[in-house]
Amino acid sequence: MRHDPGVALPTLLVDRSGAIVRVEPEARELLKVLPGRYRLHRAGGAVLLISDENAVTAAQPGETLALAGDIAAMPLLGLMNLLGQSRETGRVVVKSGDVERVTLLKTGDVASVGSNLPRDRMGEFLVRLGKIEEHQLAAAMDLAQQSGQRIGQCLVQLKLLQPHELWSCIQEQMTEIFAELCAWTSGSFVMYRVPAEHPFPQTPALSMQHLLLEAVRRADEMSVFRERIPNVNARLRRTARDAGEVSEEDSPAFGYFELMGQSGATVAEVATSLQVAEFTATRLCYQLLRSGLIEIVKETRPPGPPFKLAPADRERIDIFNLAFREIRDEMLRAGHGDVLVDGVRKYLADPNGAFADLFRYVDVDDSGALLVDPLVNNLAVLHGMGLDPATVLTDALNELTFFMLFQCGELLSPKADENLGRRVRLIHASLPSAVR
Repeated sequence: MRHDPGVALPTLLVDRSGAIVRVEPEARELLKVLPGRYRLHRAGGAVLLISDENAVTAAQPGETLALAGDIAAMPLLGLMNLLGQSRETGRVVVKSGDVERVTLLKTGDVASVGSNLPRDRMGEFLVRLGKIEEHQLAAAMDLAQQSGQRIGQCLVQLKLLQPHELWSCIQEQMTEIFAELCAWTSGSFVMYRVPAEHPFPQTPALSMQHLLLEAVRRADEMSVFRERIPNVNARLRRTARDAGEVSEEDSPAFGYFELMGQSGATVAEVATSLQVAEFTATRLCYQLLRSGLIEIVKETRPPGPPFKLAPADRERIDIFNLAFREIRDEMLRAGHGDVLVDGVRKYLADPNGAFADLFRYVDVDDSGALLVDPLVNNLAVLHGMGLDPATVLTDALNELTFFMLFQCGELLSPKADENLGRRVRLIHASLPSAVR
């Protein structure tokens, strides 16, 4: 949760016996955002609360806390580069929402990566690559449960994979998970120092610098690919254009599309068929798409029920608008009303903003409130894409509030800014509790 600029941080009071004797209402509201079980770590003069909701998040026996922070303030590319240059050894746990990924470092290189997403497990990854089939994975899992061996070892034992194939797949899996991780822009990280006797994988660690360079390359390329191919579920098909000379690299993918004909295939299906990672399949499809040899299939979906704004979401908009009016009135009294409105309009119109899809064509009225009709129209589109209206509204309008208060912090006196922040928090206290 981000801190409102110019607003004092909430506090709680602990006496010498360790009892919590007073908790400010604002502190309680902050703690309500992430309920659950926590472990307390002492780091010098600081005490940190670390989530203990999953097995990998909290410190393991013998581990000590070394680093913790916010990804938005410390991007993971920079963090991993720093740890690599310093030749650090430890376990880095990164959490964003319900997703957790763990990177085990050994003298600055990456010994292993892990994830709580089923799709990232080695068995599922091999199925996605087309190296094995579901029933073969099931047989390997049965053997693993009986023998206590890893899935990879069982696959080799069952002669479903050769050892060199397994090692190549492990490298590709680590590279893919690491590259995706470095692209995260929100969440938290914790690094623990591991004890000297910590068991490391027997396979050689991968070079941190190589993984970082690959992560940057993939991020740059994928941003280009996504301009034409929205995701791995996009369906493509062969066009009538004469193939001419297809490059050796593209020919496997092109041959697959020729085989599929007009029925087409998704990028994920191409990846499985060619036994390559989804990034590689996306790149191959992009190259064929640019050459005009394949095209995107525009699938039509049956119309769903008409979107209707829930009463709680309408209440949510009204409460945020009340806060926006309060902010505008304070800036107007200070002679900066026009500056605020101009800044807000530029924020709403920014096509690169995190919530540009929700704020498209949205403006503010003379009172400083958002116009509701275009906001609801955009919300209906996002709902049709599978997004939750309450979550989208709350995240976007909170972000807009932070931006407006940031502007206020630059122009108001410290006292006026502090009082305004307090009034805004009081208004927000009446937000529907489900997502607050």
